[in-house]
Amino acid sequence: MHFHFELMQDHLRAELFGRKTLEETLEFVQALIGEARKSSARQILIWVRNSRPIFKLEPSTAAERFRQLAAVKGVRVALLGDSDEVRASHQYLEVLASHQGAALRAFRDEARALGWLRTQSQA
Repeated sequence: MHFHFELMQDHLRAELFGRKTLEETLEFVQALIGEARKSSARQILIWVRNSRPIFKLEPSTAAERFRQLAAVKGVRVALLGDSDEVRASHQYLEVLASHQGAALRAFRDEARALGWLRTQSQA
């Protein structure tokens, strides 16, 4: 697994490659939270590539950490995945986050994800 972050003009771009385990997901999310705090980014685009979907969710897992990040006032998180299985796990995460009032959405393409982030940032 490897990941990197890039601060764009209007959002933080996070890319995760080759994630296989829940522990790797937790490592990525912890690093993402740190990067978001450091950069003060309010719009976050997360691309997950060549990774296994994670459906097993417990309160102390990455899902909870994503919800905590997305629940911060003004933070919006757009999720992208390169497979149907990863997108399905993102949609599940979106449902869980919506119950917490968090602005987290799953998308099939980057243009729509960026459009949502940009529209929301102007609201």
